[in-house]
Amino acid sequence: MDNYFDLHFHPLAKMHLASNKDDPSNKAKDDMEKPITMSKDFRDYTDESVLRRFESQCCVDYLEEGKVKLGIAAVGALEFGVASSKGFIADVLKTQLKKPIDNTYFNAVREGEVSYLKLFLKEVMRYMELRKLDKDQKSTKESKLNLISRFSKNEEELDARPNLILAIEGGHNLCMKKIGNTLDYDDFKEFQNNPYFNSIDGISKDKHNPSKVLKRLYESLKGAKIDLLYLSLTHLTYIPEQHLGTHAFGAKGLKHPSFYPFGHGLSEVGKDVVLTAYGLEDSIEKKKDTGVLIDVKNLSLKSREDLYALRRVKDCSHIPLIASNVGVTGYSLNGWKDNLEVEKCVNHVDQGIKTVKVHNKPKVAGYWGNDIKKKFTFNSCTINLMDEDIVEIAKSDGLIGVSLDVDILGHNSNSTNNESACEFLTTSDFSYYFPYTSIRKLEYASMEEIRTEESWFQPNRRDVHPLSLCFNIIHIMAVIGLKTKQNQLKKKPQKFICIGSNFDGFIEPVKFCSDSRYFGDLQACLMKWLPVAAKKYQKVNGGTKDLFSFIQKNDYLKEVVSGILYNNGHDFLKSRGFLASEKIEKKVDIES
Repeated sequence: MDNYFDLHFHPLAKMHLASNKDDPSNKAKDDMEKPITMSKDFRDYTDESVLRRFESQCCVDYLEEGKVKLGIAAVGALEFGVASSKGFIADVLKTQLKKPIDNTYFNAVREGEVSYLKLFLKEVMRYMELRKLDKDQKSTKESKLNLISRFSKNEEELDARPNLILAIEGGHNLCMKKIGNTLDYDDFKEFQNNPYFNSIDGISKDKHNPSKVLKRLYESLKGAKIDLLYLSLTHLTYIPEQHLGTHAFGAKGLKHPSFYPFGHGLSEVGKDVVLTAYGLEDSIEKKKDTGVLIDVKNLSLKSREDLYALRRVKDCSHIPLIASNVGVTGYSLNGWKDNLEVEKCVNHVDQGIKTVKVHNKPKVAGYWGNDIKKKFTFNSCTINLMDEDIVEIAKSDGLIGVSLDVDILGHNSNSTNNESACEFLTTSDFSYYFPYTSIRKLEYASMEEIRTEESWFQPNRRDVHPLSLCFNIIHIMAVIGLKTKQNQLKKKPQKFICIGSNFDGFIEPVKFCSDSRYFGDLQACLMKWLPVAAKKYQKVNGGTKDLFSFIQKNDYLKEVVSGILYNNGHDFLKSRGFLASEKIEKKVDIES
């Protein structure tokens, strides 16, 4: 293929953390497009699996090398829980060696010196610095990247450099309060000389209202010809100064009380943010209901159900949903409930935070191998999609980005392994989904057990087989093909799928595509293993014979793979008005 698409990555995130000192002589500020550097001493000191998390990059140079021509750059301020956590990041920051990241950012977050909104704007400024414009606001030869938007009619072809649209990762980025403080608001005087962001300081009367902050932010970015594709309402932690909704537990590499979920679905403030995002005008044509999309990633199961209910009540179901970097549970909601392993569930109180530790039997995706058959299972934790989520996204004509994080995709093991998946639910969510299981009758986790859990927060290297990724893709296709009425869809099941790598998000990447330079290897994996996954999946899970017709038709397989790796994302952005010109991009075929 000539080019690739990625629905969710962080091209500047790690270098932004590495160069956060205010010292203007800091050379790293002039090399934002490059990968972070790690000294030999640091490499020798650090665990291999930690190094893999640092090396899973998608910096601008890597995007160019890997021909990732089009993608969504997620921007999100580092949360207090992450900066203050135990785990691999904390261990790195404690070392006395020359580290790839700088303490300045982390200290500012831990000490509550700054707001999440200010941190968000500072990272956006990094993108503006790399997108150099002339007096007519056209990209110059010195530009390292191209930011495309719906706010100007671009009649040129996509730039040879990476073409990016921004997204907001986490509603906490709309918070003007200083981190960890419910009363003290940040000031934005340092942006007063910026023609685009000087209005941010003028919303003091709206400080308590994230919906109005979103609207003002959107208008400011519009003036800078910067666009937003989607907003993730929650991220990894509970944000007490601005609670928009319950998040799904998804941080087994870090430990802090805020990682445990809190609440019971979307808050009223969160619902207002959703409706505000949907009501923003998208372009010079002033069309409504097409502004900023909502990403369901990191929302708890109850929060996602609340979102779908709100969309139906407010007649917003036609607006596309995004699932930016996900895997699948393999279950319908009832199937997930039926496979709860009640005898393993316990009440869990850690540092005063009460949750229920839930164990669920993973769904088998398929078996593969001759002498020793390996069982492949999906990751049944609720940070991943239920079948109902997949149907909702497809009916909305949305887009699903399949993650390249091994913690998301599921596992492969000997078929005798019956290990269950565990996560944490709020007590209210547990009672809601399992009303006939008394929380009072569940035992309490002992302090010894809670201390033992800290072993989770030590990264473990796992080489996930390419079939694990392919089984996730196949299940999405199967659910859309079998559980959605075809007259409700505008396109074939495979057209709703792309890659959402989450590179530079401190993930444990799949071995066969460890950073953005290796999308070509990912292409080869899909061509080889997608038909195998389809056959093995059907043996266990059934399905009609014509469900995966690409198994027998090589040309059709090429079309499916080219769609997943580029065309589906390109076509989605074109349908949203980001790629207005027919000259922008031609469909590409995979070479035989």
